[in-house]
Amino acid sequence: MSYATVEDVRALDGMEDVSLFPNETLTDAIAYAVETVENYCGRKWEGTDAPPETIRWCVRTLARQYCLDLVSRVPDRALQLQGEFGSVQLAQAGGTWRPTSLPEVNAHLNRYRVRLPFIFI
Repeated sequence: MSYATVEDVRALDGMEDVSLFPNETLTDAIAYAVETVENYCGRKWEGTDAPPETIRWCVRTLARQYCLDLVSRVPDRALQLQGEFGSVQLAQAGGTWRPTSLPEVNAHLNRYRVRLPFIFI
């Protein structure tokens, strides 16, 4: 079982427009999401060790966000938007480094992250 397919991501909300999100873009998004998940968790799910559904959801969700970020007119580091009707403050995750900009995905990835044991000398 793979992490996600193009069809899995295409079925998500807002991903149905093939001209805006061609299959090649979805393939790139899945590759990016898999790399992010594997690097952060410190392991790969392959062969007989299939990824849990939670990890598959994280890959699909992160791949969708990757695609949406490609077409967003809002810069990814924007703190505020100013328009004719006023300004809007944008929330930004703070604190220490996070693997993604999606707090729910980060929470799930933290559950599967491989941590080295502490050695006291």
